[in-house]
Amino acid sequence: MTHNYSKCSEILIVDLDTRSKDIIVRRFGLKDSSPQTLESIGNAYGITRERVRQIVEGGLKQIKSVFKGKKGKDVDPIFRHFEKTLKGAGGLKREDILVSSLGENDANHILFLLNLGEPFTRQSETGQLHSFWTLKSDIQKDVESLLDKLIRGFEKQGSPATIAELATSHKEDVLLSSLEVSKNILEGSDGKWGLSVWPEINPKGIKDKAYLVLKNSEAPLHFTEVAKLIDKLQELLSVRPALAQTVHNELIKDDRFVLVGRGTYGLQEWGYSPGTVRDVLCSILKSNGKALTKDDIIKKTLEQRQVKESTIVMNLQNKQYFVRNAIGRYQLRT
Repeated sequence: MTHNYSKCSEILIVDLDTRSKDIIVRRFGLKDSSPQTLESIGNAYGITRERVRQIVEGGLKQIKSVFKGKKGKDVDPIFRHFEKTLKGAGGLKREDILVSSLGENDANHILFLLNLGEPFTRQSETGQLHSFWTLKSDIQKDVESLLDKLIRGFEKQGSPATIAELATSHKEDVLLSSLEVSKNILEGSDGKWGLSVWPEINPKGIKDKAYLVLKNSEAPLHFTEVAKLIDKLQELLSVRPALAQTVHNELIKDDRFVLVGRGTYGLQEWGYSPGTVRDVLCSILKSNGKALTKDDIIKKTLEQRQVKESTIVMNLQNKQYFVRNAIGRYQLRT
């Protein structure tokens, strides 16, 4: 069913006096314009912002009385639609998401009507929460308690999770609406939720985005492929494309990434050792604590680096670091 929110607004304000009607139209942006501040409206009328607030409050009170008359029949279906939408979301919904779901092109009229409905309560934005609408005026403490519990869980777990994984003791609709309200928990590009400070959830620069695409790939990638995947991610964020050379330069400077082949990077958290092929050879021989055959060294090195076997053999010939013993095995020079 399609609802005509602007027509509903017109019906409700028609009986207001000229000044009250104009001030409410300005305040809520009901004439195809942005909502105006109390101060700007006051300046236009030569009155204080407090007086403007009083006029708006008085006008809304007068409009609410209309609901008790015959005009209430014209607007009741819209308020029932609002209430049904909020109930379907577990009783609360972040303001911008709610407005978008109800009709993004009529945002100002929707917010005006929400301010009139008796069951609807707006919770203002805080440092931790986005503004949201609810059917329960005392729900904010419950939301904050749930989010605190989820944040502690994420800190302990250390990794993102799906809604299904999180919904162990809470209904999914309440859980999802509460997560959307939080400023400290966000949904990542893969549909999983996690802390907003995590780069895989909220990548802020090229390096974080490279980390995200590599982690999602679960395998080393050439920096040009990393750049292409970053571009796909940035298309969703309306951000300009990433230059492949810029990506290469950023990956070199970040310890999270290891150059495992010619232009190919993996994540250090996958077990890749940083450094050159020679550094990898030294690490392998040191960790094993004994001399190894050439074949064993090649096998272990290829687990760390995407290089030719001849490159590994050539590095083993460096007598400043490696010694071949009497039985043909290699060890570190002491």
